[in-house]
Amino acid sequence: MGDGFLRIAREQIGKAIAGAENGQESPERRVHEARRRCKKLRALFRLVRPGFAGYATEDAFVRDASRGLAAARDMRVTQQTYIELMAWAHRPVPPLASDASGHDGEVEALRSFADQMRELDRRSHHWRLERIDLDTLAAGLKHTYRRGRHTGREANRRRTDEAFHEWRKYSKYHWNQLGLLEGCAGEILPAAHKCAGDLADHLGLHHDLAVLQDLLRTAPAELGPDIDVGFAIDAADRRQAEIESRIANLGRQVFAEKPKALKARFSAYFEGWMRREAAE
Repeated sequence: MGDGFLRIAREQIGKAIAGAENGQESPERRVHEARRRCKKLRALFRLVRPGFAGYATEDAFVRDASRGLAAARDMRVTQQTYIELMAWAHRPVPPLASDASGHDGEVEALRSFADQMRELDRRSHHWRLERIDLDTLAAGLKHTYRRGRHTGREANRRRTDEAFHEWRKYSKYHWNQLGLLEGCAGEILPAAHKCAGDLADHLGLHHDLAVLQDLLRTAPAELGPDIDVGFAIDAADRRQAEIESRIANLGRQVFAEKPKALKARFSAYFEGWMRREAAE
């Protein structure tokens, strides 16, 4: 299991470096892919955290590397969110402010990111692992899932953008962990994996709308000179309310099970998978 963890981690790090340096893709696409690799790595770290001595250090390192990429993409994502919101509201999109420095900023951020991933790859050859076995995986999955249930309850109780964003993070970790474990459960997991992904996507859109609203309230000229701020804020509120209804339904499906029951179920999957592997 420890060897498998190291292999997958190094594969993800290698793909992160290759993607960041892929000149055939646009900087926008490369940033998206690099951030996706960071999410996969952090989900993997959480899955084995009881047996991974470097968990706290390396999780924080990957988090900070991802944040460096986010700063370069924020305005572009916010503009796209506004365009999609106006399409949803059946309103024309006025001219938007150009971000001439955005492309250069993304390219520079990608260079820095690739260097950080190389540093992480070098350190990975000195990571100290404790015992990592099937119970480690089940315990790691349970921990993330329990946090997802907790942050979901908090989001539904507080109804704030910050609370929904926190729920999004753990929903995304859970989705990535299900993807890592999908092979152990045959035909059982794909539907659950898709449902968790849908929840994370809807929570992501909710967050993008919150970022847009913040910009509209504080510095709308950065978005464009002819923005109808009042209409856009009202439309974002209505769109968020619509999304929250879908989030509530998906959340009930994804996090319906008690954490202890989830761990027991996956432990049974793992044991059955090991028996099948041994028989083959």
